[in-house]
Amino acid sequence: MSGNVSSVYESIADADPGAIALVHGTRRVTWRELDERAARLAGYFQAAGLEPGALIVIALWNSVEYVETLLAACKARMVPVNINYRASPRELRHYFERSDAAAIVFHQSLGGTVGEATDALKPPRIMLCVADHSGAAHPPGSLDYDETLAKTAPMPRIERSGDDQLIMFTGGTTGLPKAVLWRHRDILALLARNAGNATTFEQYGTAALAARKARTQAHTFMLPPLMHSTGLFGTMGALAGGGTVVFSESRSLDPDLVWREIARERVESMTIVGDVFSRPLTDALRRLPPAEARDAASSLKVVRSVGVRWSPDAKADLLEFGNMVLMDVLASSEGGAVASWETKKIEGKVTTNYTLMPHAFIMDEETGERIAPGSGKTGIVVSAGVLPDGYLGEKTDGKTGTFRVLDGKRIVVTGDFARAERDGTLTLIGRGSSVINTGGEKVFADEVEQVIAQHPCVADVIVAGVPDPRWGHLVGAVVALRPGVAVDETELADLVGKELAGYKKPRQIRFVTAIERKATGKADRQWAAAVLAEAGAKH
Repeated sequence: MSGNVSSVYESIADADPGAIALVHGTRRVTWRELDERAARLAGYFQAAGLEPGALIVIALWNSVEYVETLLAACKARMVPVNINYRASPRELRHYFERSDAAAIVFHQSLGGTVGEATDALKPPRIMLCVADHSGAAHPPGSLDYDETLAKTAPMPRIERSGDDQLIMFTGGTTGLPKAVLWRHRDILALLARNAGNATTFEQYGTAALAARKARTQAHTFMLPPLMHSTGLFGTMGALAGGGTVVFSESRSLDPDLVWREIARERVESMTIVGDVFSRPLTDALRRLPPAEARDAASSLKVVRSVGVRWSPDAKADLLEFGNMVLMDVLASSEGGAVASWETKKIEGKVTTNYTLMPHAFIMDEETGERIAPGSGKTGIVVSAGVLPDGYLGEKTDGKTGTFRVLDGKRIVVTGDFARAERDGTLTLIGRGSSVINTGGEKVFADEVEQVIAQHPCVADVIVAGVPDPRWGHLVGAVVALRPGVAVDETELADLVGKELAGYKKPRQIRFVTAIERKATGKADRQWAAAVLAEAGAKH
């Protein structure tokens, strides 16, 4: 389908204007309201002199305003750009310069960082500030978001192209974030399955109205930040089916509040990020009386985790509180979803079914050949489905890097390593960027983390390399324990040694009160390495 994502949402707004599109705390926004406010913002971008193709940076927490800004940029055929709201001024300049951005919509709490970096915005340097109602002054040169929308007329609808673009910055796992360039026609190819594989804009509207009448539309709680591809594409997909997306009132994970919000909204599906979300949520349920805990989770039918591995014991713990399906999805900003694991409880027994997407396969890193299912070999996961154009400003020879050509077809080499097990399933080992080279042996940090996380005393863990003059690096682990329990280093190291090769055992373990992770929930290995280095320097 040619055209623009905003055209899909306009069709839904026309077909079912009174339906609720977004819920944020006690705020409820209908499709009519979302469409009108986004049109007003698009009208302001045009009136301010921005042309189609201009880049609109979004520096916001999960909120109605985030979705409005995304939709407004698309309406005006401009390019929405996500950024990490935890970025420093230096990193923010990288976003601005890399994307050649001209405008930023930001939350007032981020005003200090934004103010230091706006010299890198190209003219006309538009700054819109979403007020936090603290009474603090807006940064110099910025306009109030709500006031601007109130005095701007909605932009008339226009024809758009499937070649209109969206930029998704990666999480920066291997360095500074890279800008992935998606075209709307490819995004729509991914979203269509949420509306019965719609092929026209009108069909999206028809499908959304029919779903609401049948009470089958998605009612999704989106916990990951929208500045990450999991949150953004998950939200876009739910809305494409005419569903309602719920955002938590808290900017950080507040598990007790989340369960109250789920119960209030009768949420049916929830998106999380692995153990870092799952374990605190389960602990919150355990603090409730048993009947109250089961009631809090009773509406949930599906819990989906994307972006990091979700340990089997954490899944089993959550399944104690409800009859839900747990979906563990392997995906990336560059290659979309490539594999999934579906876990549920049947007659008291936890079972898991594995699916490798038809467009995905495992490739030998050295030879470039496909690894056959059931071979027992380890390789790198490849996606050959609907793909973005590549990284903004980066050229490729088609033979190396993330975006390549194989047998005349474009592929994405995801960087995730997996083993094709003898029984035909797939075991995710870890991301190549998390590999620790110790004495010439490769150790995937993710694999070691999964073993340590199984210990009942462990609340969270990050594994990282510790520089060593003899071995190059040793395996180290930073561990946070559950309240009121104790475990020593030897016990955790021996646990790893029982399940994995001896060289994968942590040689240094540092216990901390809490683990620091990136806003996406992914491991901050630079932080962990610094903690381990500091601990080593003291001994």
